[in-house]
Amino acid sequence: MAKRRKMIAEDLFRIQVPQTVDVSPDGEQIVYTVKKTHGAKNTYSHDIYRAKRTGGSRRAMTHGKSNDTDPIWSPDGKRVAFLSDRTDDITNIWTIPVDGGEPKQLTKLKGGPVMGLSWSPDGKSLLFLHRDVPKKDPKKAKREASFKHITRLYHKLDGMGWYGEARWNLYVASFPSGKVSALTTGDRDVTEACWAPDGKRIAFLQNGHDDPDRHIFHADIYVCGRDGKRAKKITSKTGLRQSLAWSLDGKQLYFCGNYMKAGEWIQHTVPVRKIAASGGAEKLITPGVKNWTMNMVVTDTISGFGGPTLVYRDGSEERIAYFQDEEGACRIYSASGNGGDERLEFGGNVNIAAFHGSQDGRAAAIAAEIMTAGDLYSFTLDGSGETKRNTKLNDALFQSLDLVEPEEIRVKNGSTKVQAWIYKPPRMRKGAKYPCVIEVHGGPMCQYGYTFFHEMHLLAAQGYVVIATNPRGSSGQGLKYMNCIEGNWGKLDYADCMAAVDTMVRKPYVDGKRLGILGGSYGGFMTIWAVGHTNRFKAGVTQRALGNWYTQFGSSDFGWEDQYEMGGLPWDRPLHYLKKSPNFYVNDIKTPLLIVHSEQDHRCPISQAEELFTSLKVLGRTTELVRFEGESHGLSRGGKPQNRLERLNRIVGWFARYL
Repeated sequence: MAKRRKMIAEDLFRIQVPQTVDVSPDGEQIVYTVKKTHGAKNTYSHDIYRAKRTGGSRRAMTHGKSNDTDPIWSPDGKRVAFLSDRTDDITNIWTIPVDGGEPKQLTKLKGGPVMGLSWSPDGKSLLFLHRDVPKKDPKKAKREASFKHITRLYHKLDGMGWYGEARWNLYVASFPSGKVSALTTGDRDVTEACWAPDGKRIAFLQNGHDDPDRHIFHADIYVCGRDGKRAKKITSKTGLRQSLAWSLDGKQLYFCGNYMKAGEWIQHTVPVRKIAASGGAEKLITPGVKNWTMNMVVTDTISGFGGPTLVYRDGSEERIAYFQDEEGACRIYSASGNGGDERLEFGGNVNIAAFHGSQDGRAAAIAAEIMTAGDLYSFTLDGSGETKRNTKLNDALFQSLDLVEPEEIRVKNGSTKVQAWIYKPPRMRKGAKYPCVIEVHGGPMCQYGYTFFHEMHLLAAQGYVVIATNPRGSSGQGLKYMNCIEGNWGKLDYADCMAAVDTMVRKPYVDGKRLGILGGSYGGFMTIWAVGHTNRFKAGVTQRALGNWYTQFGSSDFGWEDQYEMGGLPWDRPLHYLKKSPNFYVNDIKTPLLIVHSEQDHRCPISQAEELFTSLKVLGRTTELVRFEGESHGLSRGGKPQNRLERLNRIVGWFARYL
């Protein structure tokens, strides 16, 4: 057996990450995508593969330098439609025959993102969502004024950029002509859409509130004809609605949602409900849901895709399958279409990122475990819980590396038990003591979980013991556990983090005098808060952090929502905003602190990092600021490969210097 080597930062480029999945109408075949990283070219590509649901070899349907994503089977099973930027880096709809042949471009859109692709039941049309933003000629742009004219409160979104006048609208493309028609227009974003089983109607989600910018998480259900006409709003209550799906007979619509006032989104679960397609009262389908019906597991490899739903038939009964985020996992459950009878379909210590199936319940999923970065699985939605792993995308790579499987523990903090994982250095020497770092995730309503995390293993390979925690505020542990810190970050959650540190210090292999802390977003908040409230840490790395609630209010993409978290507007409670801000305690920070931020971060704008860095430098403290150009809040997960590599090297270098 070949000698295993230590993990390095560049191994991030070698990890293949599966993403979307779609099952053929007959339930026998699967198409799915795999994301690959090209470090030398500083780019990514996505390839589409086809495989039998029962297993066996896979076949590449596309390959190359482009991003071929979101493949879906045609109703007759003869072709696959997908999105691709292979022409002029503009995303368009393409199709490819299943039995062989070259991809053909169907649409000729001029620029802007596309999502939500779906075939009509008769196979003659493709429904999709699109923000029409024509690509500019760079030579012409140099001769024109460059500015943004903003009139709306909600005018930007992290990762998406500045909206301008463009909004997400609903379109249909005829097949095979490729003629594109807009079914909706205007300044109200459409977020989802799906065909009725008869193909004569379309249901879609759109914010129909009288004041949509102040209720950005609200969505109404509309039903229209296949031509977009005769649109009727069938919901009336204010609330969150997502994961829309028709019943098999076309009489009902299922969705995940709740009723909430502005700012209440963290105070509710997101159960499955249904409503008649003609409108009326909404019925609760999953009274037993205790967590969010979406994937909130964070990692730097596989990523979840919201909360899909799937309607299928189990014998004579109609059921609906859905995600549930719980205890470090994302699992698949199902419930009766009449309500109740909730049962686990795909369980265990898994992180399921996507799933799909045929109407008879033959399904496939993209799922990861603690030592895998995601693979294709097949299973049947019958309550048996039996699953089959169809791929081993990264086994060869991981088997060549000297890795230690993380140890799951529960940290006690009074009556609270905090879920956590310990990552140990490979080949630890008996009797030796190692420095320890605590990782704090973002959100805070996210969770660490059962997925391979490259950054954690990289730090362990450098000789650090790492503990990754899910303190109070995290998802997956019930609603009370998640929202008990609302408006009061830095108290119960900070106590949980420090209890984790205390637990590690008592370990015989941990050097309690060499402690570090790092995290991003909310984890960045907690890093600044911690080093501003204790001198126990010898080094810290804060990334994309919320440091000042007061300035966050007016500069973040939807920072005005903070008024609900903070119990009032900033000019009414200025001292409250400041005292809840970690940057406010800058004078107490003695720990060497590396600040990492992205210049196009709209969630926690770069000013959050600038004021912290400037204040620390004025005070003469040890600090450095690393600004990544052209990157958004999600740098560590989806930034340019070389920027992700540089970020990792900066973190490793900082701890090597001060820890």
